[in-house]
Amino acid sequence: MANAQRVQRLYDRAASRYDAATRTQMLDELRSGLCAQARGDVLELGVGTGATFAHYLNALHSLTALDLSGAMLHEAHEKSLALPFPVHLMQRDFQTLPFEDARFDTVVSYLGLCGIPDPVGLFAEVRRVLRPGGQLLALEHVRPPHPWLGLVADLIDPAFDHVVGCHPNRRTAELLGAAGFAVRVQERRLGGLLVTLAATPDLEGGT
Repeated sequence: MANAQRVQRLYDRAASRYDAATRTQMLDELRSGLCAQARGDVLELGVGTGATFAHYLNALHSLTALDLSGAMLHEAHEKSLALPFPVHLMQRDFQTLPFEDARFDTVVSYLGLCGIPDPVGLFAEVRRVLRPGGQLLALEHVRPPHPWLGLVADLIDPAFDHVVGCHPNRRTAELLGAAGFAVRVQERRLGGLLVTLAATPDLEGGT
């Protein structure tokens, strides 16, 4: 990940207050709706403090969760102890994935795709590690569809990337399509700024 050390420092500093700063009814509803669709062996990218953990179904086979920040993973570890399925936490940049082909049934990302410098490259990796019939589930902020709001997102992108470590003007659904996924936008909130996506490898159109 570009500027990985800078992003790691940002989230190491924010870890202790991250849950309090991001706990809202709307986000909990979106997390719940997204994670309830996860099945089988799950890979979560950018797990952070484990805010998603309470929303997974107990019937999961396993959860493997990656994050760049050791401090965030410490918070996630505490939450993982209450889960009824095996959890494996890994501290690493997830631009490439250290797993064999067809390892997971579901890949989940909660606001984790917007900071990746090469999203199409990552999405190719996600395709590789998904089993046949698997899917990517993501909650993301994306470039707003309204022209003026989209322009604002473009203008603030450099500062936003510097302060938060991600891009507010990313066209995630389109990038997933370019990487060979069939994409369904399930929910739109805040004027389309925040979306939940379900993406499956397009066996007819993808590679």
